[in-house]
Amino acid sequence: MLYPELFKQLESVRWDMDKDIPWTTFDPAKLSDEQAQTIKMNAITEWAALPATEMFLRDNRDDSDFSAFMSIWFLKSKSILWS
Repeated sequence: MLYPELFKQLESVRWDMDKDIPWTTFDPAKLSDEQAQTIKMNAITEWAALPATEMFLRDNRDDSDFSAFMSIWFLKSKSILWS
């Protein structure tokens, strides 16, 4: 199956917001309005992953490798946000 190798490769580059961002040195006063707006738009795009995942699964229902990959990718990426 193609899925296990793809999953391993993609997981190896996943970053962790809690560990990879030095939050103790973050100064909100240095954040411009444009940067804040960009962050907001990126967050909205990220939350669109559920409808996109549903669409990919619907349109690729006969591809078990892809469906497995999308299912696990969505579950793992969202469980990080919801934890």
